[in-house]
Amino acid sequence: MIKVVRGHEDEAYLNLRKLSGVKEAYRILGEYQFFVVMKAKSAAALHGLIGRVKSIPDATNICHVLITDRDASKQLALIDESSLDFEVPVRECS
Repeated sequence: MIKVVRGHEDEAYLNLRKLSGVKEAYRILGEYQFFVVMKAKSAAALHGLIGRVKSIPDATNICHVLITDRDASKQLALIDESSLDFEVPVRECS
């Protein structure tokens, strides 16, 4: 789930849909503005995809859930879970 700067949802949606690895993006109501389904083949690809999502200018926070199959679980176990968490300070809106 992704939070974005209020009023910039359309731009953020378009930027999300451009990212390779983003399979679906839904506008939702509540604390977060988007529910995004992403797919990566490896831990390195996952890190890259998360980095690209973090680079979206209007993204302020991401809450993530990893869903894996049995084989992928072994590969993803190598990921330090704290490296997947991030929070970008919300910019002041005028």
